[in-house]
Amino acid sequence: MANFTAFTYRIPDDHRHSIVIPIEIRVPVPLNGYPQEKRIPLIAKALIDTGASRSAIRDTFVNATKLTSYGRRTIRTAKDEYISLVYSVDIMFPNRMLAKNIRVSEFSGNHEFDFIIGMDILRMTDMAITNAGNITVLSLRAPSAVKHIDFTKHEE
Repeated sequence: MANFTAFTYRIPDDHRHSIVIPIEIRVPVPLNGYPQEKRIPLIAKALIDTGASRSAIRDTFVNATKLTSYGRRTIRTAKDEYISLVYSVDIMFPNRMLAKNIRVSEFSGNHEFDFIIGMDILRMTDMAITNAGNITVLSLRAPSAVKHIDFTKHEE
């Protein structure tokens, strides 16, 4: 039996400008009396963003789920800097890989995704993006393998 989980996602031809995958965002139950570890899974779309140091959640998703923030942090983008509220969520990938208690900042704007998967989550995985046959495919596994992938080495 494998001691890792993995998934592969084919990027649709009309979305090859970015990689947006289906995920579940698991948010705390907003009612008193429930165990604090109880989470509600909600389907969402997530952008894979290797340029983002930290993961983020869209403000409309935060408002719809009534997430409660527990702090603030300074966010620096290519355009500006701002203070954002911080939330804690769990992220479930299509392969059932779970990233627990991820601290996420809030972002706004009209996007096709509700979540940004940044390097804080991607560092927990091995990731490959391949383009065989002009088809773009993302593959993730966690935990990371013992050896690195090295495309400069040839198997004999």
